Amino acid sequence: MIRYHVKKSSKSRNTLRYFGAFLFLFGAFLLYLFFSGMAAKHIFGAILGALIALYGGYLFIHTFEADKYDIDYEFDDQEMRVKHRKGETVYTYDQIDDVTLVVPENEMIYSLILIRAGRTKYLLPFSYKKEACDQIYKHLMARVTVKELQEEIENEKESKEETP
Repeated sequence: MIRYHVKKSSKSRNTLRYFGAFLFLFGAFLLYLFFSGMAAKHIFGAILGALIALYGGYLFIHTFEADKYDIDYEFDDQEMRVKHRKGETVYTYDQIDDVTLVVPENEMIYSLILIRAGRTKYLLPFSYKKEACDQIYKHLMARVTVKELQEEIENEKESKEETP
């Protein structure tokens, strides 16, 4: 079993939360000026205020998502466990659609692994941990590639059976 912990900064999460609340209030203030009659002729300001308020609300709401907090990953032989703030999610390797290794110009500084399981995406950052990145990527590719190869073999068998 391989375990990996991704630590997320609470300072950046809180900064985005406060910035989103500020943008929402600022946009609401612009809308208040338009609807109170002080800036009734400035429809562009009202549209801009509505867009700013919507973006501020978007930032504020999305800071409460599970991927904005610390996440623990456990890679077994049969499944991948993701332990996050809202509980635990278990994926078998059949449910994982894609595993991508992002290799930067200087791969010794950082590396990234992107895991897609359905509509959910998990990004694993590795700063100065090239060996851990390679170990997890090899572990994932050995299990996900086997699934893809089995599907290809089954498709070839079906196509051979259909043709006389």
